[in-house]
Amino acid sequence: MGGKPLSVEFIGATGANFQLHYRNDTRKNSAMIEDVISVPSPEGEISVIMARPDDEGPHPVVVMFHDGPGVREGTFEVVRRIASAGYYVVAPDRYHRYGKFEHVDPAKLRGPEADPAAGERLWAMLGSTTEQMVQADLSAVLAHLAKDPTAQMSPLGCIGFCIGARSVTITMNSRPGVFVAGVGLHPSFCVTDQPDSPHLGIAASGGSFYYGLGEADTMQSPEMNRPLLEVLDSIGNRGDYDIFPEADHGFAVPGGAYQAEAADQAYAKAFSLFDRMLSS
Repeated sequence: MGGKPLSVEFIGATGANFQLHYRNDTRKNSAMIEDVISVPSPEGEISVIMARPDDEGPHPVVVMFHDGPGVREGTFEVVRRIASAGYYVVAPDRYHRYGKFEHVDPAKLRGPEADPAAGERLWAMLGSTTEQMVQADLSAVLAHLAKDPTAQMSPLGCIGFCIGARSVTITMNSRPGVFVAGVGLHPSFCVTDQPDSPHLGIAASGGSFYYGLGEADTMQSPEMNRPLLEVLDSIGNRGDYDIFPEADHGFAVPGGAYQAEAADQAYAKAFSLFDRMLSS
């Protein structure tokens, strides 16, 4: 998907008082539809960011699982970046049970602005939102999306950041043949000491995976993810990963830890995988 940088025109709501103007690179379409939709579920309404090219499609669907801090400006920017590559992107609010787009400022989690109360809030939301809840939300979102003729519902891809990469891994493992391409960037908790550690299901899933890690990530270091990388090595051309020099946790989401060079390379790998696996 080569090409010169282009400006992207977005049509629709930005939601949650986020006012963003995003300038994109090497993408297929210049006119996009963006909105925040409400999807009913047994546990309440799920706010979902959606974005897609402004034409009849259908467009391959990519589900995006946001990172631990929650939906904020950087989340919207990432959705736009993926959608402007030609995909129909949906990003459910992981923490909708706490309210619409509840989030913690990543700057308050570490460094000179660290606030213990922010960390407590994050861990409360993250710890009480189980993967079973995330998968139930995903089922509701997919059922809603199936009514939209502009969405190509098979095969599906997914991408996640931080804890969202864990959700990607579990989604790929639990829905084989439905989700065929999974991307995890600065992954968290994909490797545990439990017998159901997400990385253990990758080989049997039959899907294709790409993970991007930061060499300078001290929260979830490449060494902590070594068993994940070993599984990826073992599945041949279905598995791929990069370890980006000097990149920290959060390098792919606009904000304090964002590193453009690593992010650009990681998204290029992600889009290459989606192009290969999601072609109808």
